[in-house]
Amino acid sequence: MSKVLVNGYWDHGKKKEIRSYAIYGGLIPPFTMTIGSEKYIMPGWYKLDHTETLPDIKDIAFYPYKPNKDNKPNIESNKIYKVTSSKGNKVYEVKMNISGSLECECVGYGFRRSCRHIDQVTSSL
Repeated sequence: MSKVLVNGYWDHGKKKEIRSYAIYGGLIPPFTMTIGSEKYIMPGWYKLDHTETLPDIKDIAFYPYKPNKDNKPNIESNKIYKVTSSKGNKVYEVKMNISGSLECECVGYGFRRSCRHIDQVTSSL
């Protein structure tokens, strides 16, 4: 969700408050909207005061949403890793699925979609 951040300071020469706006997050660039007598900065639905004028669009800073980069280990898609169970009586296969994430054939992975076998493979790489 987008957030509108407002920075304001008092200009003693002009005897008024000077405001600047920035929009963080979201995918839509900033724009202003008037509904009836109410003025808004979008996205984020920041309602302007009746005494404020609509700011120029180029004066609104825009910082779009950027997804976090996954720190996935460099794993070959066709490689299968064999990991022994905690008791040492079974061997589980850990491999990469179609979506690019690791999957294990153990029961724990079936319930939680994560297991210590996957953790062991990622820590070893």
